[in-house]
Amino acid sequence: MNNDDKLKKIKKSLLDIMRPQQRWLLLVGTGASVEMDADLGMPALRDYLLKHIPKETEGWKPIAKKLSEGIDLETSLTKIHPAQTLQDEIAKHTKRFVANKDAILRDEVLTGKKIWVGEPLLQLLMRGLSPTWPRLPIVTSNYDMLIEYACSKAGIPYTTGYHGELIRRQDWTKARERYYRLNTVTMTGKRRNTISAIPHVELMKVHGSINLFRDISEDSFVENDFWIEKYPPEFIPMIAPPGDAKTQDTLRYYDRLFREALQAIDEATAFIVIGYGFRDEHIHQGILERVRDHGYPLIVLTRSTSEELGKLPAKGKNVWVITGILNKTNGKTDSSGTCFVHSDRKLSGNFDNVTLWQSDVFTKQILGG
Repeated sequence: MNNDDKLKKIKKSLLDIMRPQQRWLLLVGTGASVEMDADLGMPALRDYLLKHIPKETEGWKPIAKKLSEGIDLETSLTKIHPAQTLQDEIAKHTKRFVANKDAILRDEVLTGKKIWVGEPLLQLLMRGLSPTWPRLPIVTSNYDMLIEYACSKAGIPYTTGYHGELIRRQDWTKARERYYRLNTVTMTGKRRNTISAIPHVELMKVHGSINLFRDISEDSFVENDFWIEKYPPEFIPMIAPPGDAKTQDTLRYYDRLFREALQAIDEATAFIVIGYGFRDEHIHQGILERVRDHGYPLIVLTRSTSEELGKLPAKGKNVWVITGILNKTNGKTDSSGTCFVHSDRKLSGNFDNVTLWQSDVFTKQILGG
């Protein structure tokens, strides 16, 4: 079978699982932001922290030494159990770094000068929502607000589970009430009121956000878009830092950050993942269990391959891992081509000069969106 015929077969197989009504869940990782600005990746954040965290901060010197030697940020912050003061410093400067990049991209996305790479896929999934499943859950580990901007620009209603005006507090019940409308219909000559759901996105930012803070006095979470650049001292940015500290911080507030995401995963019957490398088990474990136990579809779109991604096709017959092409000689990824990996060899292969691992290209050329 030549590559053209193989690609047609792959496309048909993917369309077959997209056509039936599924309860899709979208998982968005750092790669989706890096495609918009390479500086939103870990290397640039490493350099920023190395430059801005005070050298005298307790526990920072050995980490800074590793970073200076070229060790990556995740590795440098693993198995060190940093003091709370250092965690707060890392969170503060991580927030400032991401917020600066986010501010540059914000107006470009809102005005349509730049299109967030996940927007075409997002709109396609929204069009597929049914009256019995009117919401699209999105789980993301990203701190930036590119998804919020893309939804606003596209006119897609969304909630992050926080209710209120300038200062919003976590309350999923009240947040969801906004997405029901009262309709008046005439039945058998009588006017009656009915309630219908408004299709919307439910965004779960499980590692925090640049507009999310912890109120020290109440130990509660609040959202405030006006505090992104400057915030009162009694509020701490809710940013789970990279490495082990990230896991410690998210587990400490696991119920508040993960409860709705875990429920959404348990209710979903299909999963599509963009820009995520499957290195945070506390995020994706439930997804892989659903795929393994129920045979639910899993489509992964990301630039670089990895050992973790290589294990996924064995989880089920409806798993596709779609990446750039790995050059086995130098270990680098050729992002100008696409590699499909599936448990069926007939649905696997390398294709040059097509970037189908990019979610916007995938949506247009494979799904027709």
